[in-house]
Amino acid sequence: MAGDSPSIESALNRLSILRPLRERNFRLLWLGQSVSILGDQFHLVALPLLVLHLTGSSLALGTVLVASTVPRVTLYLVGGAVSDLISPHKLLLIATLVRAICSGVLAAMVLLDLLHLWHLFVLGAIFGTMDAFFSPAIKTFIPSLLSEEQLTAGNALLQGSSQLNRFIGPSLAGLAIASIGMGPAFGIDTMSFVFVGLCLVLMRVPRAELNASEPHSEAEEKPPVKTRFSLLHSIREGLTYALREPSIRSFMIIIGMVEFSFAGPFTVGLAILSQRDFGGGATTYGVMLSALAGGLLLGTLTAGLLKSLDRIGTRLLFIIATLGTGLILLGTAPNVIWASVLLFVMGTAGGFSQILTVVWLQTKVDPQMRGRVFSVVLFFVYGLTPLSYVITGFMTQFGTGPMFIITGTCVLLGLLICFLSGNIQRLNET
Repeated sequence: MAGDSPSIESALNRLSILRPLRERNFRLLWLGQSVSILGDQFHLVALPLLVLHLTGSSLALGTVLVASTVPRVTLYLVGGAVSDLISPHKLLLIATLVRAICSGVLAAMVLLDLLHLWHLFVLGAIFGTMDAFFSPAIKTFIPSLLSEEQLTAGNALLQGSSQLNRFIGPSLAGLAIASIGMGPAFGIDTMSFVFVGLCLVLMRVPRAELNASEPHSEAEEKPPVKTRFSLLHSIREGLTYALREPSIRSFMIIIGMVEFSFAGPFTVGLAILSQRDFGGGATTYGVMLSALAGGLLLGTLTAGLLKSLDRIGTRLLFIIATLGTGLILLGTAPNVIWASVLLFVMGTAGGFSQILTVVWLQTKVDPQMRGRVFSVVLFFVYGLTPLSYVITGFMTQFGTGPMFIITGTCVLLGLLICFLSGNIQRLNET
């Protein structure tokens, strides 16, 4: 790392989780993403307030959020296919530029008092579309920046900074909106996109890496998969590959079960638990979410210290068992203190598993198929999320505690079925 001081070099060598920062390109990616996630918090806090200011309707707010969610989910498969056909670096640049323009237009319209509700539907749809391309592209791009040995630490750094910014960002955004208004808040988000674009432009990406997203250590070990320029064929090829590979199929079943079981309870259930059962309001809900976020951050950083992914199936077995047990205990928690402790523990397990699963996909999937497989997983996981919301909302009508207990029991039963069917063991064999 030419030009850096020996003290910094020594520190990075001693702390294994920081070693990926020695790589200039990854350092730029990490810095850009850290600023971007922080900027996103200003958008996420300002947008609901803006919609309610314009309409006073919670239904309008829900439909605006759906406007960005639907294209994101429906286009994940397209985004993954495109990230395998063209340079992920180029795709990240294009998506970042479009998002910067949209955010800038939104900020200007708010400042000039020209905004109408339909503008938010259009801009939301564009944002969701760009996210569908950005998400698989960045996960495909990371292995081209780091050796396989550094992938766990690198993903932990990215996820850790993301969790930290999601923990502190909303409070900063709230203070900023209260003092300078919503228009400047969207302007801050715009500048964060500009900063990301600058970091991407400053990267020195070799031409070979612009055309393939394979890790350095595997570049000559895996035969290339024939690339066809038919987008539909490319999507079908990715689906076929993901569903026919036994280990990937097992992985999708396990992760899909976990995400489906936790999306609703953690989004809908916790809000109802804080108000109906604990008699609190926004403060109580905030304490619980902060405990969860703190656990996610700890689990993410802990996973970054791992040296290998041996027996990932067994590790996921214990992690999911912890999560399922935590849900059952959460249903019996007598107060917010105990609930927060349980959420911190579950957050730690969840953060640890997120890094394990991302790195497993980055290292086990054929490099030429990586973007498409990521998109299939994202489509499968997020496609089930609305159903999880609906089921959770229905179950909480009969009591929040029973909902958590039933859901946790279903997680443990599902885990037992996965074990007996060989899905856990299949992951250990890869």
